[in-house]
Amino acid sequence: MSQTPVDVDPRVRRSREAVLAASVALFVAGGPRAVTVDAVSEESGVAKTTIYRHWRDRAHLLADTYRACLPVVPVPDDGRGPQEALRDVVRCLVRGMGQEPTRPALPHLIATPLDPVESRALPADVMDQTFAPLVLSIQRAASSGVIPPDTDAMEAKHQLVGFIIMSAIDPACAMDDVLADRITDLFIRGRQGQGQ
Repeated sequence: MSQTPVDVDPRVRRSREAVLAASVALFVAGGPRAVTVDAVSEESGVAKTTIYRHWRDRAHLLADTYRACLPVVPVPDDGRGPQEALRDVVRCLVRGMGQEPTRPALPHLIATPLDPVESRALPADVMDQTFAPLVLSIQRAASSGVIPPDTDAMEAKHQLVGFIIMSAIDPACAMDDVLADRITDLFIRGRQGQGQ
């Protein structure tokens, strides 16, 4: 992942932010194939030579574009109970998936892993980092008995993320805490029913 140091020259920071904003806009409008260095340079007004100072190549720029399009989900607070922690993470994911740039980018984010060319620019850790707090909260819920202890955390993650993504691609669906709490409650009740 490309990082910009805190003490970097403000002009360098601004050019990097302009490039990433342009890359995200192109991705939302046309998917990963629209994110070329030429197109990003034109959209951002930043020279290609400057872009290559920030990113080694297009693949690294595209990886940071994916990161910028995905919500940032904090690790659940250890002080919260396992059910509350799961609820907090689902709320964060629902809100994040409902906001710019994530919601309009979702069709491309979903399709990219299936593209044999563009999927190479999507590092596995991008998705893993996004959903790691959810997996952790599911594991905590299972180890505490909120859901059955033999719950497969990855399968449960897919169940929850699938519900959230399908909600987000419905333009009429309000991505709010009411929806998040309903998703969490349905998930817990369904898992508890499986454990009986």
